[in-house]
Amino acid sequence: MRIVDPQSAVLSNIEVLAYLTANPPRRPPNPPPNSRHWVPSPDLRDHNTVVKEIHNYVSRLSPHLQSYPQYTHIPLAELEAQAQAQANYHNNSNSNNKDTAASAPPTLLPPKLLNKPTPVDHALRDLVTRLQPYGLTKGEVLMIVNLGIGLIPAAAAEEGEGEEGEEYEEVVVEEEEGGEGEGGQQLEEMEVDDGATNGAQDADNGGAGSGELAEEDYGAMALLDTVIEEREERLSEADVAGILTIIRETLGGGAAAAAR
Repeated sequence: MRIVDPQSAVLSNIEVLAYLTANPPRRPPNPPPNSRHWVPSPDLRDHNTVVKEIHNYVSRLSPHLQSYPQYTHIPLAELEAQAQAQANYHNNSNSNNKDTAASAPPTLLPPKLLNKPTPVDHALRDLVTRLQPYGLTKGEVLMIVNLGIGLIPAAAAEEGEGEEGEEYEEVVVEEEEGGEGEGGQQLEEMEVDDGATNGAQDADNGGAGSGELAEEDYGAMALLDTVIEEREERLSEADVAGILTIIRETLGGGAAAAAR
């Protein structure tokens, strides 16, 4: 990641998370024995607290960021092992144990690898490029990336479909019981109404074409209405469907995008 213009640069939450993950904070040296009110130099305690709070925010309030394409050059497990080895090395170097004084420092990533773009860098570049025809502003695209609009976990989607199916079955049972109790006239009226409704829906579907939003996308469109200013005047439902497709193809790739 390279910042070209620091004055106008804006980092998304996933880019901040990627930087802090690739550059974990250093642990302060151990205080000397029998020392009071000792202040380490440099004093990184506040910095470490901020980094910890950012990781807590991502894990508790923005877990969708962790499902984005890989944002580190090496897997997180290996990166955490390197950070732990580096912390152990600094602790051993500050101790008075002579047996561990000869231990070698952990191997760090070469600068050539650090400057290489990660899969999430490619995904963000593709996202910005493909969203340009829709005329979105920088702030709107940034909020879309931070909120992960349109990225629905598969488990949540299946759970929602199951609940909708149960509600639909209950409504059908109630209608059948009501029809049997009130006679055949009400059933005939319901059939006529259903026929008119289905005809209207078929006409609407024919006019809407393939750009019509899926039922599960209306929640994402409602969230886009709060992010994109004057969305109804600037973007149609077909445009919203195209934007959601681009988001899922770029940021929702996960492991597939990481293997690219």
